[in-house]
Amino acid sequence: MIVSGGASGLGLAAGMKFAQNGYDIVIVDIDAAKGTQAESEIRKLGVNALFCQCDISNKAQVEEAGRLVREKFGRADVLINNAGLEIRGSILQCTEADWIRTYDINLKGIYYMSNAFVPLMAAGQGSVINTGSILGYRAVGERAAYSSSKGAIDTLTRSMAYDLAPNGIRVNCVAPGAIDTPLLRGSINDSPDPAATEQFLNSKSVLNRMGRPEEVANVMYFLASDEASFVTGATWFVDGGWSIL
Repeated sequence: MIVSGGASGLGLAAGMKFAQNGYDIVIVDIDAAKGTQAESEIRKLGVNALFCQCDISNKAQVEEAGRLVREKFGRADVLINNAGLEIRGSILQCTEADWIRTYDINLKGIYYMSNAFVPLMAAGQGSVINTGSILGYRAVGERAAYSSSKGAIDTLTRSMAYDLAPNGIRVNCVAPGAIDTPLLRGSINDSPDPAATEQFLNSKSVLNRMGRPEEVANVMYFLASDEASFVTGATWFVDGGWSIL
């Protein structure tokens, strides 16, 4: 299983979940220190693990990661396009550089990763999972680039599912709500009123709490498994009910 953004948060939770079920794991991440640590943690579960330091918006780096995976494992079974970037700003506040960087990672990154790893999948045995966001469907303030890029992932997922179906490769999307990752926790703590921010995020779930990374990883694992053999082109909300509010 290959997971981008696999050194922490949702990506690491996914890596751990798949490793616990016998998958060898490839972590693709830009953070060398966290990636090396994640590789070590996963190996303790008794599977092979490989960390590839990589900026997924850099075609040459992604292609090199693909070469390493081909050389070490010979194939890919599951690809989780999880890495993403969130920059605050309305359409008037977002700089052109912020806009381009967001789309380079959140969308072009999926393009590069898919072109590097989907060809390593055997016909009828591959699964791709893209990480979207509830903010692709529900609006909050000052997330113009991020929200629009995540909304595009839904459409891209359906297009990929249609095009890759003749090869027996399924493509689905998870759309997390507020998940208590280190990244989100840092954002909460950096806000003007952390307590109010956390209360707001809790209120966006009918369960009145934020989700846990492993709760998203569990859905990713299901979508990649034979239990979801007739599921493709779908977006699964893992949002505690935010999407019904």
